[in-house]
Amino acid sequence: MAVMGDPSDEGFDDCFPLRTPPPSASKSKAAKSSTALAAESQAMESLAQALQKSATPQACTHLALALLARVPAAMLRLAMQELDRRLRRDFVDVLPMDISLRILEFLPAVDVARNVALVSRQWHAVATQQHLWQRHFRAQGWRLDDERWKMYCSFSCISDTDRALLHRSATQIASAFTTASPGTLAPAIASRRSMYALHREFASLYALEADGSPLMGSLAAALALPMPWRTPSPKSSSSSPQTCIIRDPASLSRFSGPNRHVRFCMSSSSHPPQPQPLARNVQHLHSLPVRRQSKPVDWRGVYAEHHQLLANWREGRCRVDRWESAHPESIYCVQFGRDNRVYTGSRDHTVRLWHLSETGSQITQLATLAGHTGSVLTLQADDTTLVTGSSDATVCVWDLATCTVRRRLQHADAVLSLRFSDKWLVTASKDRMLHVWRRDCDYAHAFALPGHAVAINAISLHGDMLVSASGDRTIKLWDLASRTCVHTLDEHTRGVATLDFDGVHIVSGSSDRSIRIWNALTGVCERTIANAHADLVRTVAFSRAMDVVVSGSYDETIKVWSFSTGALIHKFRNVHTSRVFKLMFDRTRIVSCSHDRSVSIIDFAADLPRARLLL
Repeated sequence: MAVMGDPSDEGFDDCFPLRTPPPSASKSKAAKSSTALAAESQAMESLAQALQKSATPQACTHLALALLARVPAAMLRLAMQELDRRLRRDFVDVLPMDISLRILEFLPAVDVARNVALVSRQWHAVATQQHLWQRHFRAQGWRLDDERWKMYCSFSCISDTDRALLHRSATQIASAFTTASPGTLAPAIASRRSMYALHREFASLYALEADGSPLMGSLAAALALPMPWRTPSPKSSSSSPQTCIIRDPASLSRFSGPNRHVRFCMSSSSHPPQPQPLARNVQHLHSLPVRRQSKPVDWRGVYAEHHQLLANWREGRCRVDRWESAHPESIYCVQFGRDNRVYTGSRDHTVRLWHLSETGSQITQLATLAGHTGSVLTLQADDTTLVTGSSDATVCVWDLATCTVRRRLQHADAVLSLRFSDKWLVTASKDRMLHVWRRDCDYAHAFALPGHAVAINAISLHGDMLVSASGDRTIKLWDLASRTCVHTLDEHTRGVATLDFDGVHIVSGSSDRSIRIWNALTGVCERTIANAHADLVRTVAFSRAMDVVVSGSYDETIKVWSFSTGALIHKFRNVHTSRVFKLMFDRTRIVSCSHDRSVSIIDFAADLPRARLLL
């Protein structure tokens, strides 16, 4: 019997039972796949461990290659990414510093500076190591002048107070030397060695001042004066032979000798400094508390400045300093060296000695030597000796320590060129003769070399090999040991005016306006620069190490050429206003003289002080 109100008998039921859905097939499949993958990974790891213990590396390699051959391309890509991550190692991080430096040596220095140093801090630390830059520096064949570097570092360590002390004491010493009599000089000059030591210790530093102006230009010479000079003679004449006119009385080593006068050109100041006792000032200079320190070479900075210097040569970036009226008449010859002394010979019959500041911004006249009665056409100097040749047909051998003429040699006509080495002095003349003299035998005449048809305009000497250039359009290569002519080079079409020789190559300039580069060993002309100038090529100089040839011409220009290709690198138009007679150059500058009576300096290292410290 049905119970009233029981809904079960009404034919329907509105209470839908809640049911748990069956598990998803995809989830169960993923779980099963994950479990299987874990099991497979565990099995593979066990297999790898077993293989590592029992199998050889070759067997493991073969197994890995066999497995990779069966892996799909998509999975193979993932495997390659994992292998690349495992194989990529930072050698700077894992290798010793020395090995990392050796690796970076094979990269160009420019890449090391611009790219390697930017990779990371570790790479930057390696790329800035001084040992790395020292190796790059030496790989270029460059050499640092250790003595000049020590002076550079010592000067940078001198305090402003010490500089003021040095300046004041130097001024007093120079004043004492200028005004003292020989009797009062004797006690101070007695300690000659200590004064030379002071000269080396302090005085040379002043040329390295940043602005190029010495603290006291006369200090070096004042300390180097070991003997008193003669007192000024009111009857002395500057036009008489062997007269030395001293512009800075404390600038030369010694002033003594018979038949010679010294004339001082004093300052026009109405209040000259009061002279002080010389011995007391020298003693005071000994006691100055100058702090000298030893600093390591900044190889990276030196390399960077020299790299910039080479770029300045290529691009013509320079500063031109021109010293007007260096002589009252035309200047025919010039020489300068690492001691910053410049020698000029002029039509006014004199040779003048100058000091060039380290930066080239100042040039100071030291002395005027008058020993010829004609134009000084050629000269050469070393540390102790100056040799000059003149249109008066004489050659004067000067002792720079005393500023006197030691020997006077004779030609039949004007002496146009001369060169000397430790063994030989060779002079060339308008008389068509080459005379060879023995320096080690007090300049005794050794022999003569005839062979040119007209005047010999230029010569160059390297060891026992001599090269001569003549107006007869030929260049001759001589062996002084055998006294024979080895080669005669005759491809110029007009007279040869100038040449330079380094033992292997000859560079010549001619009235035919060309420059030729010869191989001295074979006598073959390797390169011709036709129409190098618009007029006679009067002077040339070259450096294979720098790959440059520098030429000066009657067309008033100076040009820089590539030695290896003959291409024009740069042309300087406004250095002189008349004919260029002579030039010389080193790594940092070109010094030239002209018919316009000026000395000009083309300076490629005006803002690169450390670039001047190279040999």
